Amino acid sequence: MEEDELAQINSEMRYIAIELMKIATRRRISFREVLNEFIQNVYTLKRAITRQAHRRARRRAKRDAQTESTAKKRLE
Repeated sequence: MEEDELAQINSEMRYIAIELMKIATRRRISFREVLNEFIQNVYTLKRAITRQAHRRARRRAKRDAQTESTAKKRLE
């Protein structure tokens, strides 16, 4: 990983940390609690995106199979 990529990652991490600190202060809970909630939400989002990608892939495969089947019938 290049130095500029690391700098960008560090910058984004600092921004997220500051925003989480603001949330913790507003909600009057610890930073750790907000951080754990944030991490849980990240994994929930990842699972949702993965599920949706699998659904789309299955639908696309089904549609492609139907299209192929229809094309074969036309050739007969």
